[in-house]
Amino acid sequence: MTSRGAFVAIGLAVNLALLARGVLFLRVLENAELGLVALVQGAILLAGMLHFGLLNGGYRLLCHVRGRARQRIVDLAYTCFIGLGAAMLAAALAVALVAEEPGHAPIALLAGLGGIATLLRTWMMNEMVAGGRLGAANLVNAVSAAAALGLLVLLPLAPTLVAVGSIVAQPLVFALVAPFTGAVLLPRSLGVPRRLAAVVAKAGFPLFLTGLAVQFNTFADRTYVTAELGLEALGRLYLALLFVNLFQMVPNLVQQVHLPAIVRAFAEREGAPVVRETRMLFAWLAAYCAATALALAVLAEPLTALVLPGREADLVFVNLLAPGLVAFTLATPFALIFNVTIRYGWMIGAHALGSVVTVAVLGGAWALDAQLGLAAVAGLRGATYGLTGIVLVIGWAVLSRRFPAFRWVGRRADAADPA
Repeated sequence: MTSRGAFVAIGLAVNLALLARGVLFLRVLENAELGLVALVQGAILLAGMLHFGLLNGGYRLLCHVRGRARQRIVDLAYTCFIGLGAAMLAAALAVALVAEEPGHAPIALLAGLGGIATLLRTWMMNEMVAGGRLGAANLVNAVSAAAALGLLVLLPLAPTLVAVGSIVAQPLVFALVAPFTGAVLLPRSLGVPRRLAAVVAKAGFPLFLTGLAVQFNTFADRTYVTAELGLEALGRLYLALLFVNLFQMVPNLVQQVHLPAIVRAFAEREGAPVVRETRMLFAWLAAYCAATALALAVLAEPLTALVLPGREADLVFVNLLAPGLVAFTLATPFALIFNVTIRYGWMIGAHALGSVVTVAVLGGAWALDAQLGLAAVAGLRGATYGLTGIVLVIGWAVLSRRFPAFRWVGRRADAADPA
C-alpha cells in the first residue's frame, strides 16, 4: 500500500472508531444530554475555524516552500495561536461564570480548550501532510484517537462531562504528541512580519470565509433547534450530525493527500499531473459516495435496529441530509481550481449563498412564528449543501476557460494543457 493509501486507510479506521464512540453516546446518553454534547461540539468546531485564514493560507504555502521560509510561516502561526488561544479561554471563562447549571461550567471550559486544540491539531496535520510525513500523521492520529476512546471507561461516572472530554481529548493529545515525532516544526521566535502575513492572508482569508460559512450554518441549525424545539429535540438530530461529521472526514483526508501534488504541478506549469491527480481524487470520492449510498439504502435500517434499537425513526434526518452532502462532496475536485489558482470569488459566493438561504429560512420562520420541525431543518441543510455544490461546479466551468489544465473531464492526462 502506498503512503497516501495508508494515510487514508488509517484515517478511515480512526473515523470508524469515532463512529463507535458516537454510537455509544447514542446508547448511553439521554436526548437532552446528546443535545448539549452536539451544541458544545458545534461551538468547538466554530471556534476551531476562527483562525482568519491562517490555517488555509499557511497550508497553501507549506505545500511548496522549504527551509527558512517554512520556519517563518510556523513562527507566524504560533504567534497568532497565542492570541487566539487567549481569546478563546477568556470567552470560555465568561460562559462558565454565567452558566446557570453547575455542571455546565466545566463543560464550557473544556469547549474553550477544545477550540484551541482543534486549531493546533489542524495546523500540525496540515504541516505533516504538506511535508510528506504521512507515516507520522498516521501514528499521531491513531494515538490521539485511542486516548480519546480510552476516556470512555469513565462515561458512567459523569456521562455528559466525559463525552465532551473525549471529544476534546483527541485534538489535545494530537497537539501534545505530534512535536515528539519530529514531523512538525515548533516556533523559534514570535512575531508578525507584515509582508508574510499579507501573503498568508491573501492565500487563506477567502478560504477562511468559506469554512466559516459552513460552520456558521452548522451552528445556526443547532442553535435554532435548541431555542425553538429544545435540547431533547437536538438530541434526536445527533445521529444525522454524527453522520455528517464522520462522512466528511474521509473526503478531507483524500483531498489533503492530493492537494500538495496539484499545487506543485500548477506552480511548475505542468498540466498532466493536475489532470491525473484531480481525476484520482474524483475517483476516490465517487467510490466513497457510492459505497455510502449503498450502505444507507441497504444496511442503515437493520444496523440501526440492531445497534441502536429505538433510533430507527431518526434515520429520516440522515436520509434528508445525505443527497445534498453527496452532491457537495462530488463537487470537491471541481472546486480545487479556486484553491490552487487563488481565485476564490466563486467559492465565496457559493458558500455565502448557502448561508444566506440558511439565515433567510430560519430567520423567516422565527420572525413569522412558523416553527420548523426537525425534518425541515435537516432538509434545509441538505438543500444548502446541494446548492453550494452546484454553484461550485458552475464556477469551475467558467474559471477553467482561463486555466485549461483544470478541464480534466473527458480528456487524456497526457494531452493536458500547461498549467
